[in-house]
Amino acid sequence: MYIDKRRYGVVVTFFCVSALAAPSSQTKVYRTDYTYSKHTNAFYKLHTESRSTKEAREKCDAEGAQLMVPLPQDIRQLHAMFKRFPDLGEYVLVESDRQSHDPAGSSDEVPMVPSMDTEPVYDFMACEVVTRKGDIESTGCWRNAPFICKVDASSAPYDAQCGTYGKDYIPKKTVGSCYKVPKIVYSWNEANAECKAEGAHLVVLNSEAEHEVVKTIMETAVPVRGSKTTYFFFAGIRANHPTDGTPRVFKTITNQTLEEAGYFQWSDNEPNNYQDSEYCGSLFKNDGKYNDLNCSHKYAFICEKEAQIL
Repeated sequence: MYIDKRRYGVVVTFFCVSALAAPSSQTKVYRTDYTYSKHTNAFYKLHTESRSTKEAREKCDAEGAQLMVPLPQDIRQLHAMFKRFPDLGEYVLVESDRQSHDPAGSSDEVPMVPSMDTEPVYDFMACEVVTRKGDIESTGCWRNAPFICKVDASSAPYDAQCGTYGKDYIPKKTVGSCYKVPKIVYSWNEANAECKAEGAHLVVLNSEAEHEVVKTIMETAVPVRGSKTTYFFFAGIRANHPTDGTPRVFKTITNQTLEEAGYFQWSDNEPNNYQDSEYCGSLFKNDGKYNDLNCSHKYAFICEKEAQIL
């Protein structure tokens, strides 16, 4: 028995059989933005943007990894990656190895943090960084710096049913796709890259049936902390920037018009291009229809992947 789903002008066939185990080659393949090391049998990603230790942990977790614990072989891998960015700074945040280390930087960098009895205390020797020389040093968890995520190849998430290198995808047999609301907020460009890295794409609606499925997913999703609003989710549509006075045209990430994609319903009074700043598409939780947003603002988003097995 099989299901045919027409998407992007192509008929995709899904056979209804039990889910397969991850392919044996999966242990050497992971997200497209992670680097494999045969010396540790693990994948790494050096994030060049600066975050606090708490934010770094959250971002690694959203990618199915963990903030790297600085073991000797891991430090060698970090050093090889770090030297590709000579202007990145002197420190990379890592997870604590629970050992005692010299402090990073000078003490005048440390902010005063009120304690419960209102007396100022120093929050300093709580988190760790690795230097360009490969030394491990202690630092305050308030510090923003680049950071590195790691996942062992043996435990790297792979969803054979959905064909994605990420966890928490929800398969929906009625429409032949899998969906995920990552537990992190991003700009539209960042969200688009995140879905692609897992082997998926920002959600694109192709039918009324899919609209109903995705609307339910949004209604039941746990609100993602840090979103500008909790009722919009970035989707895989974006408008051009006409300079000749012609109307904007929204197209999907595969360059189809919404009509060609199969679903083109907008929420009431949308798209309104508020303050001439809204060129990216989203879905409105209340009705599941499209809405336009500022591409640079940070929202939750939905990744979609046409299922491999259903």
